[in-house]
Amino acid sequence: MSLGFESLVSLVSTSWKNLSVRVQEYTKETVEHLIVFVSVYIIVCVFLYLSICRWKLIDFKKDVKNPHRVLLVIAHPDDECMFFGPTVLNFTKQNQCKVFLMCLSTGQKVRKQELYKSCRMLGIDDSCITVCNHTNLPDRMGAKWPIELVAKLILNHVESHNIDTLVTFDKHGVSYHLNHCSIYYAIAHLSIEKKLPKECSVYVLETVNLLRKYWLLLDIPVSFLLSRIRYLVTSTDRALIHKAMKQHQSQLVWFRRLYMLFSRYMLINSLQLMELSDIELDLEIDD
Repeated sequence: MSLGFESLVSLVSTSWKNLSVRVQEYTKETVEHLIVFVSVYIIVCVFLYLSICRWKLIDFKKDVKNPHRVLLVIAHPDDECMFFGPTVLNFTKQNQCKVFLMCLSTGQKVRKQELYKSCRMLGIDDSCITVCNHTNLPDRMGAKWPIELVAKLILNHVESHNIDTLVTFDKHGVSYHLNHCSIYYAIAHLSIEKKLPKECSVYVLETVNLLRKYWLLLDIPVSFLLSRIRYLVTSTDRALIHKAMKQHQSQLVWFRRLYMLFSRYMLINSLQLMELSDIELDLEIDD
């Protein structure tokens, strides 16, 4: 009886050791394969970036249709370079394109001055910048702005400047900041009510998941395959966006400096055309 029990214990122990060895070998092989895959993927992304930006072998850019008078609507000073830098540079480099910027909050007085300095770096003329200072539009993460007020301000700007291309955040606002999201819903309201001029097309900046957000150039293949409208900047233009961001000295805390180094929004922008069917679906889901 005792011998049989010892044999059973020995068999279980041997089986466990064999299983442990197999698991270790499998884990080692998996890690090796993962390292090889990641290394190859990084090499492919670097090659793609060089092929697009330096050697001009691949055309990455897919532009909006016939932009002439473009209005970028942002929530705060620094949004223009933190999120929209590649898009802004794409438009300001086109001779036939005039870029207007509308910022719906100011925060401190110094931030307005920083915004003007940043926009000069990006090629936006001072006369094309409008900064709103409304008590009902506070610069706060948890503040949801009045939709009708925001819609009215934007519509007045679109009509007074004959805007044909309107660019802003999508419904997630890149960072899920309620101020950002409020702009999307205000423009969605204008679209549903058919108040925007027919010749005015609306494009929204795509919000990506957290992994893609900090992938930098590793997001190039994904954006190339999934995005209908996309912009990628050269290393020179990326340095210019960084220089524009550094004009916002009051905002350059440590985590924003890390953001500047790793965020794909400092390198890649992907936009979507806002269509009525998409808006109605978004509103149904939100309800």
